Amino acid sequence: MLVLAIVIVTLGLMLTRPRGIAEGYSALLGAVAMVGTGRIGFATILGLVQDTGDVLLFLAGMMLLTGIVERAGVFDLLADRCARLARGNGILLFVNLYLLEALVTTTLSLDVTILMLTPIIHALTIRRRIDALPFMFACVFVANTVSLALPVSNLTNLLVFERLDLSFGPFLRIMWWPNLVALVATLLIFLWLFRDRIPRRFTELDMPASQQMVNTNGWLKVNGTVLSLTLLGLFLLGLTDHPLWWASVAGAAALVMCETATSRLNPRQTLTDLSPSLFLIVVSMAIVVTGFEHAWIDGRAIPVPESLSGSLLQSIGTGALGSNVVNNVPMTLVSLSVIDRAPMAMQHALAYGTLIGVNIGSALTTYGSLATILWLTLIRRRGIGISTAEYMRVSLVTIPPVLLLTGLTLYIVLRAA
Repeated sequence: MLVLAIVIVTLGLMLTRPRGIAEGYSALLGAVAMVGTGRIGFATILGLVQDTGDVLLFLAGMMLLTGIVERAGVFDLLADRCARLARGNGILLFVNLYLLEALVTTTLSLDVTILMLTPIIHALTIRRRIDALPFMFACVFVANTVSLALPVSNLTNLLVFERLDLSFGPFLRIMWWPNLVALVATLLIFLWLFRDRIPRRFTELDMPASQQMVNTNGWLKVNGTVLSLTLLGLFLLGLTDHPLWWASVAGAAALVMCETATSRLNPRQTLTDLSPSLFLIVVSMAIVVTGFEHAWIDGRAIPVPESLSGSLLQSIGTGALGSNVVNNVPMTLVSLSVIDRAPMAMQHALAYGTLIGVNIGSALTTYGSLATILWLTLIRRRGIGISTAEYMRVSLVTIPPVLLLTGLTLYIVLRAA
């Protein structure tokens, strides 16, 4: 019972954040308490760090890279181009920004969409005197629902990809279709749901800001080039089954060296970009979940349906429900413990189904995903007060049909594979 109490208290602290304590420090406290029970030894901790090493290196590289790219104005430029292409059409502006968010989520991760694009798109709509609310909701729902296609799109994907030693090519081939269905379904639901709040027309700004930025900012061009090469490197490394962190670390190192050479490097900002709290969450929650696994899962039979449909129903449903109880990152780690004990023939189906559950299903509540919690903090700082009831009025209309359609798509793809 002590182990279960540690898990419950740790998750409670992470979700409520008393006195603004970062989730990583709450997770660290839980990890220390779990080690104190004697369930986790030093050798186990070392093994967990080694197991998550590739994930942590990839995250470090992408955080540094995207932080520098954002400050250079690359994302501002892309958002501004989306507005220019809309030519005063409000619906087209919404679609353009939605697709930009989907592209960034898929190739760079949902955290980049939340941290970088949310404030940029908020500023873009305010400058044009447009109701920001539909665009803000699009940011968070795209980040969660359209994060299935690549291992890099979501931390949960990376954890499953590394733990089960999945291959990049098959992952992309299988999850691309559910991701596309989620993208289209969420877009159509949002265009209907916010039909009265998305303006038919808006007044475009006179100053051609995007063209001016490109013409006058050589640093922006450098960042755009390095970002493009890094993304290309990620695909090539993935398709040849090499570690993805090679590309992210190389891209980050290139930009850090360029910053140093041009006297732009800010050590404090670099440390902020790295977000130590996220690394604490990954390692500490791995320790907490391993302790829970030793106490409650080891030696117990875990029933797994033998049919593909049954396995998908169980994994998607459990992932979605569990994420909205304990948050999606801990739920992913617990699910991996169960998948490891499942028959080999069903492990991949359970893994892909779990990702649909923990990525899309976690968006049902405001606390199911760390990305959603972060998004709420960002928009409330900008004066947009969204209550839990208001959020769930949107999520209850959006998430169930998207979850159903993506699950059905995954079933069809796996049957055809």
